[in-house]
Amino acid sequence: MGHTGKTERDMVPARGADAVFTGADLVVDTLVRLGAEKVFNIVGLGMLGLGRAFLNRRNEIGYVGHLNETNLSLMAQGYARQTGKPTFCIVYHSSGTALAMMSLTTAWADNVPMVLVSTTGARMTSGRDQYAATPRSLTEMSTQYSKWTYDITTPERIPEILARAWEIASTPPMGPVHISIPSDLYDVELSGPLPREDFSRLQCYSDPCAEEAGLAAAAALLRDAQRPVLLCGSEVGRLRTVEEMVALAEALGAPVISEQDPSFLGFPTSHPQYVGTPAANKALLQEADAALAIGYEFTEKGDFGEKPILPSSARLVTLSADPMLLAKQLWPDLALLGHPGPSLRRLAELLEAQPVAADAKARHLGRCAAQREIRAAAVAEAEAMPGDQSPLPQKKLLREVYGRCGKDWIVIQAGSTLGWHVDTMYEFDDPLNFHAVSGKASAQGWGAPAAMGIQMGAPDRRVVALLGDGNLMFSATCIWGAAQHDLPVVFIVNNNQGWLCVPDGMDAVYGTSTESAARDAMAWTWGGAPIDYTGFARSLGLEAERVTTADELGASLEKAKASNRPWLIEVIGE
Repeated sequence: MGHTGKTERDMVPARGADAVFTGADLVVDTLVRLGAEKVFNIVGLGMLGLGRAFLNRRNEIGYVGHLNETNLSLMAQGYARQTGKPTFCIVYHSSGTALAMMSLTTAWADNVPMVLVSTTGARMTSGRDQYAATPRSLTEMSTQYSKWTYDITTPERIPEILARAWEIASTPPMGPVHISIPSDLYDVELSGPLPREDFSRLQCYSDPCAEEAGLAAAAALLRDAQRPVLLCGSEVGRLRTVEEMVALAEALGAPVISEQDPSFLGFPTSHPQYVGTPAANKALLQEADAALAIGYEFTEKGDFGEKPILPSSARLVTLSADPMLLAKQLWPDLALLGHPGPSLRRLAELLEAQPVAADAKARHLGRCAAQREIRAAAVAEAEAMPGDQSPLPQKKLLREVYGRCGKDWIVIQAGSTLGWHVDTMYEFDDPLNFHAVSGKASAQGWGAPAAMGIQMGAPDRRVVALLGDGNLMFSATCIWGAAQHDLPVVFIVNNNQGWLCVPDGMDAVYGTSTESAARDAMAWTWGGAPIDYTGFARSLGLEAERVTTADELGASLEKAKASNRPWLIEVIGE
């Protein structure tokens, strides 16, 4: 249970007594022996030895380079999200580290096991404002967002520290680690066999069950509640405990509500007990008398007068593998520390041994059915929209993608206004087919590079990225990597001429109506600029088409599906 032991690669060269190798060779050796299948890196001055080591060993570990460290590190994060394994991203000095910081903040927020390795100045020039200078330690830049930071100072410790970084990043609660390596270590020559750890010896078990007494108390509270709700957090999906979540829900019969902005889904949205996000279930939440929140982020927006999603009278139980999550935003009546897999499994067993009363369970299921009817009506309304309507409504866009791509595609949600509709318009039988950045992370430009990393992590699957044009504009150059690596990602760009979530949200909150000229002046919209997303994509080697209706979108999607190549479809939307 929870086994994360590793097997060393046979291709790692043996180091004889007379062998000469460098610190850069040690970096590559260690990553291969740990089982890293890809490494993400941009080489610069001071890193040429590392670049040469990866070039010489490119048949043993996949090498991903890119155009800037922001996009590169977001690709690495997407790869780590999909595989669930630590991913190493090696960046250049202080400027590269600064560019990678957005990815580090989102990896912290969404508990992604990424290891950021910064090259720093040579040891002999430290503190002299040397080339690509760093005033002090580069790892100071990331301490708020890292599980662990460390500055390597001798080449002999490279294997030890990189292996430790792998373990720390991958142990729940997962998260980023930041390591720095002085540039001169890459070219230091060593000889003879070094005393190195046998990485395959470690057998790690990291999913302890919550305490039995607490689980029994939680089962009793839920069993006796008149209007219970289950709050399914991103941790459930991230730690791959969906089956256990479904078993508990079905034993109780209660409505299941996701986080408002989940990074992962932990429950099938097609299940009859799934009722949506908190925003769509305010009344149901306000009447709840008991709630179980599993790995759930009650992320506040910070808006003036914002209210908690649960009434003060509701009894709250929290369960998480992360002790920081148990009593962070709302104070619970009962906090259970444990991995959701075995803990939910045991909780379901307790409810099956002493079942919920049949009439109570029927009432719970009736509340689910009422909310599902509202969702079904919204879908029917979108389905009834004509296929030749232009500009294309966002709800119709999503239904067309859902109908053409089906439930087997991996979906990346990264459109701010599109995101308002995805939960209702797109159903997931497999929750793990959904990826997004959480409200806690909130990073524009995340979607396209993350989609590419996710596609690398699932080479036998197809990935569709739902992007707003505002989101894409933050990181548009990244799509060159899709052509470079021949990744069959389909980027769907909803072109509504701007970053409309900002002025639309402002108008909604303050009851105003911002004029188009003012929106343009504030750079929230593009002022009618003839931005050619399709031409840009073609210039980078992608297939691309512009569409204005659902019928045209469907035809383009069929071409993209058949080609198995990277595509960008620009949708003239609302």
